[in-house]
Amino acid sequence: MAVLLAGACSDAKKDPSGWTENELNEWFISKEWCDGWEVSPDSSINKRALAIAYHKNPERWQKAFQYLKTADLKNAGLGKTELDGEKLFASVAEYYPKQREEVRYESHEKYIDIQYVIKGEEIMGITTRDKVSADEAYNEEKDIAFYKSENGDYRHATPANFLIFFPEDMHRPSISTGDSVWVKKVVIKLKID
Repeated sequence: MAVLLAGACSDAKKDPSGWTENELNEWFISKEWCDGWEVSPDSSINKRALAIAYHKNPERWQKAFQYLKTADLKNAGLGKTELDGEKLFASVAEYYPKQREEVRYESHEKYIDIQYVIKGEEIMGITTRDKVSADEAYNEEKDIAFYKSENGDYRHATPANFLIFFPEDMHRPSISTGDSVWVKKVVIKLKID
């Protein structure tokens, strides 16, 4: 009986949907999930969604953070790099961020985004589905839908922090900080199983 109870408790610890806020915060702050990558996670990250997604597929998350930790990102070539086929890949781009009115909110259904500004800085908006209105229907092939809204929480993205966007996160990346700063950014696309 004791063995069964110990097993049940162990299983509960592995299922973050049942964790208390303290357990969730301790796990997030420990940063064990980002495999020793020294860049700070943005406080906007949905901790429970991250913990649930991470525990469903820790190997994929570990590969993502291993890439971020070990790749020479400043000199990385532009375009797509497969890390695990279509299940996990990185896309590197360079650009001047746009004015806020030129950028729409977007969301994805098949992939989670880890967005990291390698060089430069930009603003990224984040909000919930109930605060946006549809602007362009979901395109399954491109895994993207677009929305209109002026609501949201705007985050300053620099080489010191990274953001993670889940399907429930409407996000508005690539907004100018007001200065014309050239940005190099990597977006890790992590497939949802």
